[in-house]
Amino acid sequence: MFDFFFKYSPVVYDQGQWLLRWHPSLLVLLLLGVVLLALIGLAYRRTTTPLQRHWHAILIALRVLAIVLLVFCLLEPALSVTTVVSQKSSVLLLLDNSQSMSIPDGEGGRRRVDQIAAWAGSETNAASIISRLKKNFRVEAQQFSANVSPLADAKQLRGEGESTNLAQALAYAARQAQMGTLSGVVLVSDGAASAGNDPLEAARDLVAAKVPLFTVGVGTKINNDIQLAKVDAARSVLENSMVEVNTLIQSRGFAGRSVELELREGNTVIKRQPVVLQDRSTRASMQFSPGRQGFAKYSVAIAQQPNELVAANNQKSFLLDSRNRTARILYVEELHPWEYKFMARALEGDQTLQLTSLLKTGPEKFLRLGLRHSSELAGGFPKNRRELFGYQAVVLGSVSSSFFSPEQLQLVRDFVAERGGGFMMLGGRHSFGQGEYQRTPIAELLPVELPSYAATDGRAIAPQLHEEFRFQPTAEYLTMPLLQLHGDPVENAQIWEKLPLLQGYNPLGSAKPGATILAVHPLHREEAPRILLATQRFGRGRSGVLATSSTWRWQMRLDHRDQTHERFWRQLMHWLSLQSPEPVTVELDRESYSPGEDIALHIEVRDSAFTPYENANVSVKITDAANQAVTLTAGADLSADSRAKY
Repeated sequence: MFDFFFKYSPVVYDQGQWLLRWHPSLLVLLLLGVVLLALIGLAYRRTTTPLQRHWHAILIALRVLAIVLLVFCLLEPALSVTTVVSQKSSVLLLLDNSQSMSIPDGEGGRRRVDQIAAWAGSETNAASIISRLKKNFRVEAQQFSANVSPLADAKQLRGEGESTNLAQALAYAARQAQMGTLSGVVLVSDGAASAGNDPLEAARDLVAAKVPLFTVGVGTKINNDIQLAKVDAARSVLENSMVEVNTLIQSRGFAGRSVELELREGNTVIKRQPVVLQDRSTRASMQFSPGRQGFAKYSVAIAQQPNELVAANNQKSFLLDSRNRTARILYVEELHPWEYKFMARALEGDQTLQLTSLLKTGPEKFLRLGLRHSSELAGGFPKNRRELFGYQAVVLGSVSSSFFSPEQLQLVRDFVAERGGGFMMLGGRHSFGQGEYQRTPIAELLPVELPSYAATDGRAIAPQLHEEFRFQPTAEYLTMPLLQLHGDPVENAQIWEKLPLLQGYNPLGSAKPGATILAVHPLHREEAPRILLATQRFGRGRSGVLATSSTWRWQMRLDHRDQTHERFWRQLMHWLSLQSPEPVTVELDRESYSPGEDIALHIEVRDSAFTPYENANVSVKITDAANQAVTLTAGADLSADSRAKY
């Protein structure tokens, strides 16, 4: 009966809490009560028929009760009852569907995706993980590789995704955690992340949302595997020049085995080289010459070996730009000896190098050669950035520091450090310490210290030694492209050993930290260095020293058909000049990407004096493999450092 009249049982009223939706102030209620009582009192003060006192009291009480009930209704009373509504929270199931999941390393040769499918199962299988989870949770299954997509049934997994982007999968989970009632995330993968950002950074977002992450590893330890972990090669070279490709091979279970390292362009094998694998890591290098101009994609590969389960990591690709360019080299000489004449002749046939020479013939008199226009170098050595920075490299022959003003010496330093140009000093009577460069900005550029030509015991050191000696490349750098006189390493070493002797050497100090010593005098010792050829990076550019001026003897004492002298100088000048950047440069944040990944472009814009261009509006045109062009707009700031994504 109580439920019929009052809708709810007495228990609800006992556990519930009465609330008033309209909350007038206490003062208002008191005033209202006084007014109502006064009106009621006046109404019953005198009646038509005299009533006894107790009837007056009863009628007043009834009216007061009616008014109180009316006011109570106006205050909108409500009964607040707390009830528990059962609602399932959700669990996100992330299943790896990348190519590495197709490795058949399970029992009986089962692939990893097949193991996942059997473990996760489907809703129809009561024993599957999905069915068991669905008893207490709403289950959302997603597959991931390069991207994340819904998965209706684990049997749909094929292990065909081209990359494993763990970070993107975890970022998706973090977004779901922020949007709804997510109780947990189950990640099933072999952990071979090959694309995207750091997965740990994305996982921290889940931690911040207080959502637990459960990881399930798939796969067994692979005991027999070969992986091409790293391939290094110059990004840009000249057509028909020698390119060195350095590789790092990581292997397990194949120590002592001889394998063939193949260099391919497309499906064409360019070169094969046998390599004996070490216990864990093996380094190998090979040289080749690009046969055509333009961009080309090359790959280094090792054939799959018996008992090797994974062959996908036996290959690595790299892109090479062999478009021909022309570099301008400014050569300055005070005595113009034979070294300059033979060097200029060696560079004549190279269309990628333009030699401009400034030769001092007398007081304030210069011989200018290789000019682009009649006014070039009319005032001698350049005096401003715009003029000097138009060259890609500067070479100083036998010319003393007094030839230049202090401002010009500082300009040469800025040419290397800021413009990214190349600088080299050659040997001679007025070079290095003999030219009094010790306390000039040029000394900062050089990869070696400049001696004062006084020994610790006070004895003088001869500034230039004139005995004959052999140019001796250092063993560790004999195979680098700059010293490549022949493609075969053994033949290359023999050519260097048979070259005619040189005469005349400028003693130099010890190598600076970070310098590369490419060649030494035969009497070179660590405690008494005699460095002949050395290089180093300096700022944005590079610098080098060649502490002799007698390489012309190679040309004079070899057969007239021999090209050793020409090749040496061309390769040296290629290294010095062709890496110098242009005013506008575009760089990628890394060399390889997986499908679907963002490509970050770093763009620098400078004027002809290589001063950062402020507020530059930059547009980038990208042409893909299908010859489809896309134009991007990059934002710029005051440092001319622009970025764009594709």
